Amino acid sequence: MPSAPIRPGSASWRVSGAFHQVMARAAGDTGHMVDDTARDRAIYHALKAADEVAAALQAHLIEEHGADPDRSAAQDPSTNSLKLLRQARERLGEGLRAVEADHIAESDKISLRNR
Repeated sequence: MPSAPIRPGSASWRVSGAFHQVMARAAGDTGHMVDDTARDRAIYHALKAADEVAAALQAHLIEEHGADPDRSAAQDPSTNSLKLLRQARERLGEGLRAVEADHIAESDKISLRNR
């Protein structure tokens, strides 16, 4: 007995479509994966640039304005700014870990750490 055709929009149609996507990827079609990788690289580079700016500002506050890098230092405007930059860099680090920056950084040709 021949099987009935699968109706568009039905659960069987959706399962069949998902199966074909998995098989296409297994056969080498990585269209969406490439988009995801490109997006993750773009996010990585944006977060990395922001982190480098924050690091430069931290160094400037310490070297030029005498901000005390000790977390328990007395409150003053430069030390308060340093504290905010430290918090921002912690959040940037969380974002970098979320996009698995360690994998992306292996091929990062602009990182000072690779020089």
